[in-house]
Amino acid sequence: MSASVARPGAGGLQGELAAMVRAHAWLIGLVLAHVVIVSGVAICLGDPNRISLSLYGPVFTLAIPVLGVAFLVGHAAYVMLFVRPDRLCRTIIDDLRTTYLTRRRLMNAVPIIVLLPLFNAGCTSLKAMIPLIHPYNWDATFADWDAWLHFGVPPWQILQPVLGHPFMSGIANIVYCFWFFGLAGSWFWQAFALRDQRLRMQFFVAYILCFGLLGNLAATWLASGGPCYYGRIVQGPDVYAPLMQYLRDASQHSPIIWSVGLQDMLWNNYVSGGTTIGAGISAMPSMHVAGAMLFALLGWRTHRLLGILLSVNVALILVATVHLAWHYALDGYIAVLGTLAIWWATGAVIGRDGTVQRR
Repeated sequence: MSASVARPGAGGLQGELAAMVRAHAWLIGLVLAHVVIVSGVAICLGDPNRISLSLYGPVFTLAIPVLGVAFLVGHAAYVMLFVRPDRLCRTIIDDLRTTYLTRRRLMNAVPIIVLLPLFNAGCTSLKAMIPLIHPYNWDATFADWDAWLHFGVPPWQILQPVLGHPFMSGIANIVYCFWFFGLAGSWFWQAFALRDQRLRMQFFVAYILCFGLLGNLAATWLASGGPCYYGRIVQGPDVYAPLMQYLRDASQHSPIIWSVGLQDMLWNNYVSGGTTIGAGISAMPSMHVAGAMLFALLGWRTHRLLGILLSVNVALILVATVHLAWHYALDGYIAVLGTLAIWWATGAVIGRDGTVQRR
């Protein structure tokens, strides 16, 4: 298959729309296949109401204009501070009209804006169905492997002398939650990008494969709740009780340590069987780390400094997920390896024009 990004003048608007669909054909196919699989699983389980494909529609409806306004403000500030033209307003308007708000750029973003909410809703729906497919029976094993990998010491205990203070835990919580802004920013950036179609398509295909294969398939096969739910899932002594007690105490001294409250909310949602935004509990592999790894790989292909900064971010997020009891360190290690493999595989089959090449 060979198709390029829709260009003006190629058969009018209808021709541009057709070219846009062809350029995103594999992406469309992957998302539709995922929706079919998730629907099939729900039907086989006898609970089709578990699926909510419109789950993230309102979120994206709000996020797109908010990010758009943020970009416009940032662009105006850049022109004002660094370009300093004689006619500021005219320069900003002309730049937006001829470079950023062109029909080609906007049309190229449409498939992403339509597909991502659908795909993310499918991912969340399937994640919420994990306990109906496979019991959470890997936690004890992962806890043992985690300690073995770190010379017999649970990783959270290694981190505690440095992070075991409400202020440091609050910083870790901010790092963990800032991931969502990185995710939204990467989506927005690449959805409207035109300069490197191969990189753009590699990012989105890798994103879908990461969350489909790692966040759904592997998460179901290796079903585990994570350290924060260890005592509720594994019979016997709760080896993470001291960490959870520390986090609960620390949250009383720092209002920005909201991870414990969020963990309780997700557990209550799991018990009730509901499907809401972010529903489902799943530790292996860590999709926070997988997503951060995708940001870093995108960064390295864009600018060396950005790659370095985002690689540091991967390490910080991995540490935060362990300290805040969301994940075993092993969850993060597997996420890094899995994301690297998927990124390499997608890069091997995507051509220069951004389409998957037939061999």
